[in-house]
Amino acid sequence: MGGYVNPDCGGWTELRVHGVSGTPPEEILQHPHVRRVAGDAEAGFYRRRWESPLTSADTADDRQEAYSWGGLTAGKGQRALWLLLTPFLLANIAYWALPYAADTEPTSRTRRATEALQRLFALSLTHTLVLATVGVSMDLIGWQCAAQSTGCPDRTRGLGPLTWSWLDQPGRQLAVTALVPLAVVGLLWWLANKTWRELETTSAPATSEPQQHPTPLEDHRMWNGESPVRRLRAVHISAGFALVALFLLAPFTDPGTRPAGPWQVTALILLALTLLLLALTVVLTCLPAMSRRDHPDQEVRDHADLYTVLPWLGAALAVAAAAVIWQPAAGTTTPTAEITPLPGLATTVGALTGVQLALLAAVVTLLLLLRTRHRRTAGPDATTPAWFGLTTAAMMTAAATVAVGFAAGGALTVAHTLGTPAPAGVDPDALVLPLVYFWAAALTVPVTAGALLLAAVGVWLVRHRARAMLREHVIPAYPGTPVAEALADPGTPRHAAIARRARRIATDWSWATAGDLGGRLTGAFALWLAAVITAGLVGYLLDPDGVYVHTRWAVNIGDALVVGLVAGLLYVGRQAYRSPRFRRTVGVLWDLGTFWPRATHPLAPPCYAERAVPDLVRRIDHLGRTCQGQVLLSCHSQGSVIGAAVVLQLNAEQRSHVGLLTYGSPLRRLYARFFPAYLGTATLRRVGALLAGESAATDEHSRWPWRNLYRLSDPIGGWVLHAAPPADGASTETTPGIDRRLVDPVFAKPPGDNSYPPTRGHSGYPEDPAYRIAAETVRARRRRP
Repeated sequence: MGGYVNPDCGGWTELRVHGVSGTPPEEILQHPHVRRVAGDAEAGFYRRRWESPLTSADTADDRQEAYSWGGLTAGKGQRALWLLLTPFLLANIAYWALPYAADTEPTSRTRRATEALQRLFALSLTHTLVLATVGVSMDLIGWQCAAQSTGCPDRTRGLGPLTWSWLDQPGRQLAVTALVPLAVVGLLWWLANKTWRELETTSAPATSEPQQHPTPLEDHRMWNGESPVRRLRAVHISAGFALVALFLLAPFTDPGTRPAGPWQVTALILLALTLLLLALTVVLTCLPAMSRRDHPDQEVRDHADLYTVLPWLGAALAVAAAAVIWQPAAGTTTPTAEITPLPGLATTVGALTGVQLALLAAVVTLLLLLRTRHRRTAGPDATTPAWFGLTTAAMMTAAATVAVGFAAGGALTVAHTLGTPAPAGVDPDALVLPLVYFWAAALTVPVTAGALLLAAVGVWLVRHRARAMLREHVIPAYPGTPVAEALADPGTPRHAAIARRARRIATDWSWATAGDLGGRLTGAFALWLAAVITAGLVGYLLDPDGVYVHTRWAVNIGDALVVGLVAGLLYVGRQAYRSPRFRRTVGVLWDLGTFWPRATHPLAPPCYAERAVPDLVRRIDHLGRTCQGQVLLSCHSQGSVIGAAVVLQLNAEQRSHVGLLTYGSPLRRLYARFFPAYLGTATLRRVGALLAGESAATDEHSRWPWRNLYRLSDPIGGWVLHAAPPADGASTETTPGIDRRLVDPVFAKPPGDNSYPPTRGHSGYPEDPAYRIAAETVRARRRRP
């Protein structure tokens, strides 16, 4: 198959960038045989491979090339583990949803304070994960089930080894079960370091342009996250190891379970060092330098510093704590008939939940202050943030809710397997869990009920919207078809068929607006979630045991819901690991969430744009400046977000070789509303102005070498700057501006066909005749006189 190879340089290269779910390069290029010309298997550039030059559609002056980046998010089976990192992902997205840029006065100081609180919140989520594994492994299994005289190991399959003679001591059982949380922290360390080497260490292209830019995405530091991610990773990993060490030493903190012996002084010294390390991680997290990104032109700093030592220091403390608790003198306690929890664990879980709620309240206060100050100085072209500018707080609330839900679900699942869970002091034979987990289970009931109610309201609104869609959009979109007459008088068979077809199209277009409606309903759900959490906090402060004593029914229902959540998560993870196709489906969440760099949580799934944006910048530089060619950057869906970021990263010489064609783009419908500081209206206008040249008038959009295609049937894509009237393939250039609205579907049946044409929605843009017209228009705008 090593036949004819098209020249790499000169002429036009249509460089296609796909959207979510990892579209294969064969599908992008619509050809069964492709060859990689640059990059690697995870993110590579591909061209068609032809058996004969006579059959080649590519020429030396005009060729197609695909950039396939799907392997960065859903390529390997181990990425099924990313499902467990969903709270970290949400916390990281929350940072980029801050509605105002960091260098915008007078909001810069307030924003920096908000960023510090977000980093602390992200650190608390790492604590939540570690405490969840500590609670399940060390507390429920190693301390309550195995270390007490309950016979639990004998009746539970797989726990028999804990009763072997050389392990039949509470200290040793605790040390052995500590291997699970230590392994979890170690796995997170390995995964974060591996993805850091593969993505964050991909250096952003150096530039001689000024370091101050009108929009944040023009800053070349944006995709240069090697140093800050390394620093944050060291802090989180050391904190995770220190937490495990803390609870290995927990028996030395409680007079009721404190072991006697010569190891007590050593344990107390280790305990003090562990607390100091935890305090140090908190202090370091608050420092502004923790999220500072260096300019690509600056020298890379030496890695042999504090942040190299920190994780190993935390691991050393955990090993030392395990060695101390392993000693026979340190591990002897007096068995009791009543099951007692690991000292300090329930208090720590409750305190951590309180800290997270306090951080959320502080962030909401600062966001409201930012909103008030920004409204005084905002220009007429400023983008209105979604959810009243509180998207960051909503994302953080969702992250905390999911994290606590995972923790409660895991603890309740294991407790039901081992015995019967209950709060402390209720049942001497029950396994004791922190009260926070029972509150979380009970609050799951109103949260789930609210979600179901809002979903039902959404379905009703979408169906109701179909009537307005029929009148406002379907009738004007098909002027050559008597749709209005058929709807008014469907008496004849022809009119009845036209009316049915029009209503079907209106229904499809109405369902395409479900995402916009869903965004508003999700905001309402965030308010409901905040109200439920507030009510739960008030109830907890008034009567901590009340939820288990007075609303046992809610605890039981919520118990089943959170256990079902864990079972469903395990099933999805198993399927994602085994099936690449299923992994690509689940990977849509990762594709949308991991566009943004890891700014607050270094253990979140990695940012693929830190690899994709530099890849495309270098490829465009090669095809354009080096080869003296022209590049049509053709971007679908999420690829249009990557494309906009790439244009903003190009220098003036590189941009002079580039035209932009976007289709099915969520830039305005999703990113401008939820990430206005980075992809608001001003930034989108800046993309077009930069492509046209700095001297181009910003209001002459039709002259920009950029066109955007969208359909009302598309549930994801939409207009970018201005909504356009419907246009067919022959009249797409009669409308001013860059946006072109395509009519979809074709209304009538094709000649000789008994079936109506399908509704393409979000797919099939390159097959539409308007695509080629728009591409030729962009090329004409890009050609030099």
